Amino acid sequence: MVRSKFNLEIIFCVFAAAAFSMLISLFLIQLFIGLLSLFWIFESGRNKKNALSVLSTLIIIFGAVRILSIFFSNFPSVSYQSFYKDALFYLGFFSMSFYSRVLGKEKIKKIIYAFISGAIVVAVIGLVQFNLKLVDRAEAFSSGYATYSSFLLAALGLYIVTPFPRIKKNQWIVWSFGISFFLSGIITSQGRTNIAVALLIFAAGFVARKINFKSAAIILVLTIIISLISFSNNKKEITQRVENPTTLSDRNIILKGAKDLAFDHPLLGFGPRTFHQVFPYKNQLDDKGIGSWHNDFIQVYFESGLLGLLSFIAVIIAAIWIGIKFYLKSNNDVGDKSLALGITLAVIALVLSSITAGFIDSPVLSIEFAFLISLLPQVDSLPKLMREIK
Repeated sequence: MVRSKFNLEIIFCVFAAAAFSMLISLFLIQLFIGLLSLFWIFESGRNKKNALSVLSTLIIIFGAVRILSIFFSNFPSVSYQSFYKDALFYLGFFSMSFYSRVLGKEKIKKIIYAFISGAIVVAVIGLVQFNLKLVDRAEAFSSGYATYSSFLLAALGLYIVTPFPRIKKNQWIVWSFGISFFLSGIITSQGRTNIAVALLIFAAGFVARKINFKSAAIILVLTIIISLISFSNNKKEITQRVENPTTLSDRNIILKGAKDLAFDHPLLGFGPRTFHQVFPYKNQLDDKGIGSWHNDFIQVYFESGLLGLLSFIAVIIAAIWIGIKFYLKSNNDVGDKSLALGITLAVIALVLSSITAGFIDSPVLSIEFAFLISLLPQVDSLPKLMREIK
């Protein structure tokens, strides 16, 4: 049994505030996750131990490998930054995972509603900025278009299949508007991979019978209208993309560099945050501001080697497996099954988007990932998970 020594109403308010402000304000999310982590640090050791799960174990392994790669880094002064830049991800995961077990179902549902509400606000902020020509591609106040788009992708996966209170007459129309804002925000951010993933999520929601024909028609019509109005107000970036449809945004050069370095330091990599130091073709990049490998799997491999990559993949596979396994169990509560499916879709969306971007080094997306997997049904031990997989 997991209990907290602190007032649960205060914990709930801080947790919900963190969920709501996740991309609205970088300062606020750091503040609220920091407060939640502080509460967790002062919880009793026995309770924290009782809250450990298979995901906790795998996150610990991944973190341990990352620390090793920092100590053995070719550029220690750069890699040491990860100690404080990555701390919020680990503290956020363990504190949110702990309190998701303490607060109970009803409060967790409210926290998810807070997260979705904040994501809708973020989507609208991006659309407004884009329509007012304040940005060339839709983005939030506290992030660029890539983070904005990937954040909305994960939120879309959770929103589509989560059982929101849509019992009241015509409330499903409001729900449809929410999905349209997400889709329009992703489209006007103009990331081709993320647009394709968003359509896959939408199709998955339809197949899972979370979206019926009437809702789908309204969502698609609203999305088309909002997107067309947006692009009529702001044509700059889309015009360039139409004129140069095959542009790879320097990714061909990045992949060329990755190929050349593939077998250097394969065990523990070059060290975290060392892209600028090791990438051999910086002068060939059109965008001189590129600071990562634009692919989380490549990024983790070059930063923490094969050990880091395998532990990272293990976290992702475990999260997806737990969600799917829980959803397929016939004796589980329908609402809990929908939540597990929503989290699974959200995690898959983040992983697919990371093929051309990345979330593990992002101060916002890494916390979003930690938030999502912390809400998954708990599997108490690694051996238990392995038995279920077999």
